[in-house]
Amino acid sequence: MIFGDAGSSWCKVFQAGDDAVRIHPVQKMVKEDFAFDWGTGHTARRRSAHFENDLISLTKGALALVDEADFTVLDLGSRDAKLVGFRDRRPTKLDWSVGCAAATGATLEMLGRFYEVDFDTLPATGEWTSVTCGTYAVERVMDAVSNGDTAELAIARFIHGLARRAFAFSGAPEPLYLSGGFTRNRAFVEALSRYTRVISMGRTVPLAGLFAFAREANPLLGPLPDVLKSK
Repeated sequence: MIFGDAGSSWCKVFQAGDDAVRIHPVQKMVKEDFAFDWGTGHTARRRSAHFENDLISLTKGALALVDEADFTVLDLGSRDAKLVGFRDRRPTKLDWSVGCAAATGATLEMLGRFYEVDFDTLPATGEWTSVTCGTYAVERVMDAVSNGDTAELAIARFIHGLARRAFAFSGAPEPLYLSGGFTRNRAFVEALSRYTRVISMGRTVPLAGLFAFAREANPLLGPLPDVLKSK
């Protein structure tokens, strides 16, 4: 049984019985015409025998991975941000930010490639660039570099701005469970940690949700695999 979480840039694939989650560029998924038994993410819809909405998969996965009664999960992707707030283990707040103001993951990847920046070595900074639009934020970074700032410092300010925006979008929770590729970005996690305690859930939360759905349909599938519990 194959599970797929296919977003704008990356496709995460897990096959029952494997000991790893495979991560591929979406271009490879399209070229090789991947197919899933259970899928989520807007580019997985026509490739999935069973398709689940992104927010629903995130919600199901969070409940499978978190024991607390009241908590908030934020999933940051290439072009959107998804939020679920729980009270007594029931989702009471669901939000989804899409468009220019949320195109932060793709924008950050582009900046990193353009300036050849290693996010693990970026300096910590108390300054930030206001992030309301990806295009405007890129202009601010380029202006700062042209005025003499290092690319590392300009991008560190941008990342701090992303973290502030993510914290506000989440409703300023304490703590905040973070899902998605941004959990691998040390500079972003450090910036967000200025405002709240960050609990990283890795990139497999929607896949864990899909597995939980599949197990309800087929109890013989067994318990949630450890590889889908990665932090």
